[in-house]
Amino acid sequence: MNTYAVAGFVISIASLFTPFFGLSSTIALALSAIGFVQARVEKNRKGLALSGLIISIVSVVLACAENILLLLHYLGKLPI
Repeated sequence: MNTYAVAGFVISIASLFTPFFGLSSTIALALSAIGFVQARVEKNRKGLALSGLIISIVSVVLACAENILLLLHYLGKLPI
């Protein structure tokens, strides 16, 4: 069992629903990448690590968009 892949997958799912502004997404991305490399070296299944990578990348992009929108709102450049 690839512990890094499992941890990266679980944290990437959790990061979609937590407002930590990308911190948990970045941790999930790092853990999933380590799990993916470890799975490639040991010639194990890479599915869980790959899905963790994809979900964490999406979560990082969403967190960046959220941060940009919040910054624009606080600067008064967003008419919300």
